[in-house]
Amino acid sequence: MKLAAFFCALAAVAAGASLSAQAQGIADPGERAFSYCYSCHSVDPNETAELQGPNLIAILGRPVASVSGFEYSPALRAFAAGGKVWTAELLGQWIENPESLVPGTEMQKPIGPRTSEERRLLIEYLARQH
Repeated sequence: MKLAAFFCALAAVAAGASLSAQAQGIADPGERAFSYCYSCHSVDPNETAELQGPNLIAILGRPVASVSGFEYSPALRAFAAGGKVWTAELLGQWIENPESLVPGTEMQKPIGPRTSEERRLLIEYLARQH
């Protein structure tokens, strides 16, 4: 496992991602699903360089591997070279198993969201983040 991915997974586990969101009183189920992601990603347009992963603000419709200043893996850059754009379907495949979609990517399979329903809620939440 890549070091950055290890620390992201460790942070999410240490934070008790799902339980932490519930304990904080997050009512939006999509935002609760995002709690798995927040240790490495943000949807705050002012947060960028301090993250292990790229900012996910306005991800749907954005070209894959296109956040300026973020160093993507060679595998993801090659995948994106064909002009791929983040759609709900593509993002769902990515969230479910990044390595299966893009062999050699640095993002490891996340610890959550675990179910297709949680992934759907997460994608709907991300679609609302502009």
